[in-house]
Amino acid sequence: MTVIYNPFDPSFIENPYPTLKALREEAPVYQIMAADGVWLLTRYHDISEILHDRERFSVEHRNLKRGPELEGVAYQRLPVILFRDPPDHTRWRRILSRSLTPAHIEAFRPRVSEMVDELLDLLADKGELDFVEEYSVPLPFRVISELLGTPSEDREQLFAWTADIVNITEPIASPEVSQAIVISSEEMRTYMRDLVAHKRAHPADDIISRLLAANDGGMTDEELISHLMLLQVSAPDPTSNLLAYGTLAFARDPEQAAVLRGDPGLDANAVEEMLRYEAPLQLTGRYPTEDVEYHGQRIEAGTALVLSLASANHDEAKWGPTADDLNVRRDHVQDHLSFARGIHTCFGAQLARLQAQLTFGRMVRRFPGLKLSAPPTWNSLLNRRGPTQVPISVR
Repeated sequence: MTVIYNPFDPSFIENPYPTLKALREEAPVYQIMAADGVWLLTRYHDISEILHDRERFSVEHRNLKRGPELEGVAYQRLPVILFRDPPDHTRWRRILSRSLTPAHIEAFRPRVSEMVDELLDLLADKGELDFVEEYSVPLPFRVISELLGTPSEDREQLFAWTADIVNITEPIASPEVSQAIVISSEEMRTYMRDLVAHKRAHPADDIISRLLAANDGGMTDEELISHLMLLQVSAPDPTSNLLAYGTLAFARDPEQAAVLRGDPGLDANAVEEMLRYEAPLQLTGRYPTEDVEYHGQRIEAGTALVLSLASANHDEAKWGPTADDLNVRRDHVQDHLSFARGIHTCFGAQLARLQAQLTFGRMVRRFPGLKLSAPPTWNSLLNRRGPTQVPISVR
């Protein structure tokens, strides 16, 4: 039987795991001819190896010879860690790490806790709501905006720019979407230049001010502004998906919700299991800098590799026969690949974990009657696949 990979099929969008399992078993290296012949890899071991191997695999678009690119997007002129290898990546990440340390995130916990309780109070008052619209989208955006120190009166415009620019993480997009990425990027960059100038004159206890103070010459102004844009744009969306996926899963699985409800000590492990169970970002990519071979298939240097994090996180060879089940007590669940691995491990992982840890446990304990009030709806995105509506009731 030949596996057909069609990520736009409604059944795949709702549940991709049967197809991904078939790919792991029958075609673990699968060529997508409709996407200029890129290769899709689906097994945990292969993907983990590639993520750790920075000698043979690159994230820089100058090493791409075969694969799709968004029209009009000049990737090589985007000076951010997402699209660069060492030494640029090393230099920039060192400075970024000083502006958002684990201690900074932990110090922000009480404020995030307040935001979580405000939104849960809203849920209690209404009894029913769309969790995506009223919780999982606004919370991560508010969190990163306050951490950055952007003025509250500017956030509606920042949200609109972010909604356009985040599509740069998709492997394909229409010409209209690509144009919106370019236009909104230029407008946000102009805005950030002015905001950085203001923060230089009026520093505060926020990421922008700390990044300015930490910059020892390792970043030009334009590089610094690019990374502020990266934080503003890239932090909210995966966290929103994580929160929506988790709430959907617990609403569908009252048994696992009851396990978590009865043991607050599982809050952190439950978040890791949810990251494994539904990867907030489904894919990542690499470009081999030399010819490589996987499972008898030779792949030429420069051919785009699409790595299915979602598939790796459900690989029975790694997770055993219960790989497709939700289990908040799962051992070694931190081995999931949802935040990637190696030098490109997600910079904002701890911040996403914090928001989910404060959400899931409190929600299932405060609302033991949590359930879906209508079926969820889904987007048709490749990388950021996720629910667009999760209607829930706590009555």
